[in-house]
Amino acid sequence: MHVLHAIIGFLVSSFIVALGLTQGLAWHLEDLGRGVRQPAFKRGLLVSLVGVPVLSVLMAKALPLQPVAASVIALMAFCPGLPMSLNVISHQKGNLPLALALSITLSLIAIVMMPLSLALLERLFQLAIQPPSYDVLLSRVILPFLVPFTLGIGLQRLSPVWARRLLKPAKLYFNVALAVAVLLMIAASIPLLRQHLSPWVYVAMLVVTLGAAAMGHVAGRPRPQDRTALAISAVFGNPAFAFCLGGSTYPMKDLLGVMGLYLVLRTLALLPYQIWNKRHQASEHGGGPSLPSGRRVHA
Repeated sequence: MHVLHAIIGFLVSSFIVALGLTQGLAWHLEDLGRGVRQPAFKRGLLVSLVGVPVLSVLMAKALPLQPVAASVIALMAFCPGLPMSLNVISHQKGNLPLALALSITLSLIAIVMMPLSLALLERLFQLAIQPPSYDVLLSRVILPFLVPFTLGIGLQRLSPVWARRLLKPAKLYFNVALAVAVLLMIAASIPLLRQHLSPWVYVAMLVVTLGAAAMGHVAGRPRPQDRTALAISAVFGNPAFAFCLGGSTYPMKDLLGVMGLYLVLRTLALLPYQIWNKRHQASEHGGGPSLPSGRRVHA
């Protein structure tokens, strides 16, 4: 079991570095500017930074959930950034410049606001969330993201060709490391999951997932591509930050298995929306701006 936890710790610490690097390498000022200038951008920030956290805290407090499960639902909502959602948004024909602008902006906001967010969550969920010291937060979460993020931007400026070549393996490593870490977290926490997961936990996770998608969908109106981008962005969030926080101190390590399960459940819960949205988009015309011909967003 010690070996398993060591592997999980390594994967968690390494995929946040890969996340920062991929975000920096994907930094295209033109695409970001186009995304930020769109009216739906501000509405997307409001949904991700206010709407989803409020909904999550309400569900965690209103339903009879165990402290660990309630804390996970809230903590995941306070870590926006959606790095995993861009491929889904692309497949769903969503507004990629808007999604990219939200992804990078929310990641940076989450990093800056993390001490404040953790202090608030500690007050709301005293039994399960005991935030790490700022030194630990700085060394294990903030710097491991910001340093490679800055290096990625620098490489993108100095050598766009090499940046494109490095982006694909960095992105692949992030996705694979995250998927493996999630599976190992669940496997290592099966006894704890049996103890902390009542039927109400699944209800809360489902309500938060579908409620976040609904808020994003409504906020993205009237353009179909904006609706798609905001709905998916609101749901996915940034599990890399949450996992790093969960693994940073021993009192919070019990959260990791529930986090992994929540990530799997919310991905599955979003599938009906994706199926419906794809069919709904096919019956509509118009939408938000797409990338110029020959350009792709890599993140």
